[in-house]
Amino acid sequence: MSAFVAPAAFADTDKDELEKLRVLVQELDQKIRALEHKLEQKSAAVTPARASTAAKTPPSVATTTDVTLYGRVNMDFESVKNDRVPAVTTANSANRVQSNASRIGVKGSKALGGDLSAIWQLEVQIDPANGGGTPFNGTRNSNIGLKSNFGTVFAGNWDTPYKVAHNKIELFDNAAIFSATNLIGRSGANNAGNTAVTAVNNNTRQSSVLQYWTPNLNGFQGKIAFSPDSGQTTTTNKTKLSLSGTYENDMLYGALAYESRPDQTTASMTDNATRLVGAYKFDDGLVGLAYEHLSVGTAVATSESQGNWELAGQYKFGSSNLGAFYVRNGNLGARPNTGADMYTLRYGYNFAKYIELYGAYTRLGNDASANYSTLTATAIGTVGAATTNGSTQTGLGMGMIYSF
Repeated sequence: MSAFVAPAAFADTDKDELEKLRVLVQELDQKIRALEHKLEQKSAAVTPARASTAAKTPPSVATTTDVTLYGRVNMDFESVKNDRVPAVTTANSANRVQSNASRIGVKGSKALGGDLSAIWQLEVQIDPANGGGTPFNGTRNSNIGLKSNFGTVFAGNWDTPYKVAHNKIELFDNAAIFSATNLIGRSGANNAGNTAVTAVNNNTRQSSVLQYWTPNLNGFQGKIAFSPDSGQTTTTNKTKLSLSGTYENDMLYGALAYESRPDQTTASMTDNATRLVGAYKFDDGLVGLAYEHLSVGTAVATSESQGNWELAGQYKFGSSNLGAFYVRNGNLGARPNTGADMYTLRYGYNFAKYIELYGAYTRLGNDASANYSTLTATAIGTVGAATTNGSTQTGLGMGMIYSF
């Protein structure tokens, strides 16, 4: 049986249709090439304008891939007590809801070529417990700067290297009545012999500061911060200089920090502080020790010194963790009974990686002529009068932390 062969009329028709399609494809190809040429001309014409616009447009407008939103909500219910209140009409105990440095921030970086990047961060403190219509109550670590293989340099409002050197053994984020920084890093909070001494706090976040951080070199890193005095006078220049050198590996942490503050407490005198911090880290915990030497210019040509130390530890088991510390502040100079001690016990349970429920108890005991306080935000914690010297202050609380 022979194969079927299409009639000649059908074959001619197919050829005609095919030829028409070829012509149409050629015409479309020509039109496409013409349009591409026009687009290239337009693109070349607007490129300078686009470059100018890009130079003026913040990175966050050009792209959002380098921007991170983050935050932390830390609130507790606590019962606090002070056995020596400033007035007979003031209760010696109180119950309250506290926000402990709750915050929200946004940060980002933008590659500028090579290993150079622009960095920035804006962070504010919030108070979810405040119903007065003012949820924001302070600027936290915020900056703008540059980062490369040579280190990081920035300007802004930022924790000093002296303060940060202690963070490795800090259990309460430098906030709350339970924090060791209610004592460690402080001096002069006393009223010995009814002679007032200005309180000095070296656990500070410094405004109008310039900082440089070296790159991390096999665990070693150095930081330096300088804050000029915009209100300098002919008799005072209250600049601030803060330095730290740290080393950290899987098992050990060590830090040496120094801070200098001329004309702070007394004109022509310089307050300074030196801090040494060490920690041993193991699989599920940490044990740390800190010692510092503080010097305060309490009068012209008079500088008084003080030694403080802290022992801290933390241990994790399953979803639970335990923490505790003890701090002892020594006498200021030759002033007797101007020291204080403090301890805190803590238990935490993690429902998830960033969600923790915790409870804590703290006790601060002043020597007979000392006037430190964890409760300065309340009437029962008012300090500065001889009638409140030697107080013992306690706090028991339960709270929750949610980080994102």
